[in-house]
Amino acid sequence: MNLPENEIHIWQVALSDVDPAALTQQALARLQAKEIVRYERLVQQRHRLEFLLGKWLTRICLSEYTGLALGDWQFTYNAYGKPQPREGLGVQAPYFNLSHSHGRAVLAVGRTPELGVDIEFTGRKRRVAQIAHRYFAEEEIQALRALPHSDQPSRFYELWSLKEAYIKARGLGLAIPLRSFAYSFSPDRLELNEMSRSSAAQWRWQTWQLYTGQMYALALAVQLQAGDADRRLRAFRYRNMTQHSEEALAVLRSSA
Repeated sequence: MNLPENEIHIWQVALSDVDPAALTQQALARLQAKEIVRYERLVQQRHRLEFLLGKWLTRICLSEYTGLALGDWQFTYNAYGKPQPREGLGVQAPYFNLSHSHGRAVLAVGRTPELGVDIEFTGRKRRVAQIAHRYFAEEEIQALRALPHSDQPSRFYELWSLKEAYIKARGLGLAIPLRSFAYSFSPDRLELNEMSRSSAAQWRWQTWQLYTGQMYALALAVQLQAGDADRRLRAFRYRNMTQHSEEALAVLRSSA
C-alpha cells in the first residue's frame, strides 16, 4: 500500500464483521507482555474483543504499508501512553493513531507524527451539561447551551471526539487541559482556538468531522508545519479479517 506525504488513510473495522474466535486466536498470540496485562484486566468479553480488534487492526494495517509480518510488530510508548513502532524493526513505518468504541475500531495512518483520531458511540445517555461544564471551554459550553435541548447530545459527542483527537495528536493525553482550547462550528466549517497560546504561536491544524452513517461521532486532527500542503483523506474498511476495500468518505465539517 502506497502512502503519499499529503494523504491520511482512515481504516475501520467492526466487531460484527469478524469472527470472535478467529480474532482472539490471531490477535492474542501477537500481543506484547504489557498488552496481555491490559487485556487480562478487562472483565467483560466485549471489552476484551474490542481491545483485540484495535491491536489486530493496527498490526495488519501497518503490515499493508511495510510488508512486515503481523507477529513481528513491537511497540514502545511515551510517558502518556502514545505508541510507536520499536526501533530496529527494519522497516520505515508510518505514523498512526487508534481509537475504538462500542464494537468499532478506527486507525488513522499518515506521514505526520502529530496525528490523532477518535470515535465515540453516541447511543449512550450521558449528563451532557454536567460533563461539558467540567471539561469544556466556556465558549463551547455557551454554544452547547444555545442549541435546542434535543440537539445538545449530538453536539456534545462531536466536541468530545474533536477534543480527544486533538490531545491524542499532541501525544500528551489529559496533561493538556481540555479547557485550554476550543472548537467552534459553522454548517460545514470548524475553527480551533488554542487559547493557551498567543495567536502568533498557534500551530497550523487540519481537523475533520467524518460522517459514519451510524450512532458514532468520528473526528481527526493533524498538526502541519509552515509550508506543508493540506492533507487529503482516503478511507478503507475491513469487511472480514482478510479482505478490505476503499470506500467513499463523507466530511461533515473541516477546518480547510
